[in-house]
Amino acid sequence: MTSPSFSITGSPRRRRALGAGLCVTALLLAGCTGSLGDQEGSGGPAPGGSGPVTGGVARGIDMPGAPQYHRFVRLTNTQWARSVQVVLNLAAPSSLSDTFEKPVAGTTDFTNNEHLLSVNQRSWDDYRSAAEALAEEVTSSASALANVYPDTDAAGFIETVGRRAYRRPLTDAEVARYTALFETGAAMSGSKSAFAKGAQLVIRTLLQSPHFLYRTELGDDGEPLDGYEVAAKLSLWLREAAPSDELLDKASTLTTPEAIAAVVEPMLEEPAAVNTMRYFHRELLHFDRYATISKLGVPDYDESLNAEYEESAYLFFEKIFTEGLGVKDILTSTRGFVGPGMASIYGLAPSGRGVVERDLGPDRVGFFSQLPYLTLNALNDESDSIHRGVSINLDVLCTPLGAPAPDIPPVPPLEPGQTNRERITQLTGACGGYCHSQLINPVGFAFEHFDGMGRYRDEENGGLPIDSSGVYTFSEGPKSFADAGELMHYMAEGEQAHLCYAKKLASFALQRDVVPADLPLVEALAKVSRGADGSVGAGGSVKKMMLELVKDEAFRTRMGGAL
Repeated sequence: MTSPSFSITGSPRRRRALGAGLCVTALLLAGCTGSLGDQEGSGGPAPGGSGPVTGGVARGIDMPGAPQYHRFVRLTNTQWARSVQVVLNLAAPSSLSDTFEKPVAGTTDFTNNEHLLSVNQRSWDDYRSAAEALAEEVTSSASALANVYPDTDAAGFIETVGRRAYRRPLTDAEVARYTALFETGAAMSGSKSAFAKGAQLVIRTLLQSPHFLYRTELGDDGEPLDGYEVAAKLSLWLREAAPSDELLDKASTLTTPEAIAAVVEPMLEEPAAVNTMRYFHRELLHFDRYATISKLGVPDYDESLNAEYEESAYLFFEKIFTEGLGVKDILTSTRGFVGPGMASIYGLAPSGRGVVERDLGPDRVGFFSQLPYLTLNALNDESDSIHRGVSINLDVLCTPLGAPAPDIPPVPPLEPGQTNRERITQLTGACGGYCHSQLINPVGFAFEHFDGMGRYRDEENGGLPIDSSGVYTFSEGPKSFADAGELMHYMAEGEQAHLCYAKKLASFALQRDVVPADLPLVEALAKVSRGADGSVGAGGSVKKMMLELVKDEAFRTRMGGAL
């Protein structure tokens, strides 16, 4: 068996994948220099100003990238499949998207980012052939077509199905063109009825239209989106599907923050929103990597644990979302989900065959002290303080780190009488980098009480005591801590983790890079996350952050971009 492959996430400029078979080693040996304050920057002019908007650092949060503010944002493959389901009233999302070209993960924080949603010849061919296949399928019989539209009048069919596909009412000119197209199809030869032949040609054309394949924001810069654009933006985010007939009926009322929030609140209780947030947390914290875990020479490890780790992680964050919890709970909850194979590693009695919620004890503070995270970020049966430190800096604190060194030496074996902390300090000390000594290592060393299988321990390497203490400079200043639990509580009480989660959530919802020009939005969401008045100890829920987001001008208005 080989060691698992890992990748560094964050800014596209510094995201480098470690190849499979490479010993998971000193990751950022020659990273950043200086301090967080030295790296502050405005990130370019605000949307609507002159020149491009580019990334930078604000309030200690890394906001890299270069948003384009596209007025036409192509549907993701999932949005396409579920939108087809809505338009044609299918029983399930279309599986035809399974063969569509997939975005290249790792170049942006999320694969729904506008940068990854271009159309090339292959994707255009995919859309064309899928539209033809679907049109044939739903007009193959009178009963199949009746599921799309229950009557047999061309005008009603065009108005109803056209509105679903375009996510707005058709204009008079569009109705006229589709009516002529319907009549052309109805006159074609074939055994189907005239209505079915006309409907088939209209459906083929609707599903290839840019008005279906792209979500649009066509107003002037700084002007509010119209109600139908808001409805489409909400539905494609929270349901990953075109708006329902019911939501389209309400579109004309979606003109104020309060009206939008009133529509969104019940949407957040739908199963579709739970699935959307599974997607968000999967990409935020790389749940897809659980399937790649392997351990060489570790008797307690079995590949069947990988599925338990993945399901445990999903269930933890599903609880955070569905039960109205937030960032504070992510960082400090001592409850988690445990599968039968995980129970003995936690030191818990077996609890049956399924993955069930359990109290994990006072040493397991927050998600990052649980087995899924700890086992993924490990070297076989040894802790991996470098990966643990890097991942929390990038994914949880949004700390700006430099590019990794071009030549990464392997982590040497532990010597007799040497702790892992001493080994890593010696290995990374030669570069003299600020990133390792002040950012990566302190966070990674906080988890030294957990070995490569995530088991808690007080000693290592033949009885040597473990030192998990450290000092970390957050955006509001340095904090000293005794262990991971204390570090997590500091993160929950401070602002940086809340700002980071807010930045990631905004990027996912807006489908673009979030840069320093977006700092007012990020700060507003972080304030909700910490509590309505920003006070410590009154953490707000993820749902409340999402409600605040849809009321913000950044979500409701046009923000630059070429037409």
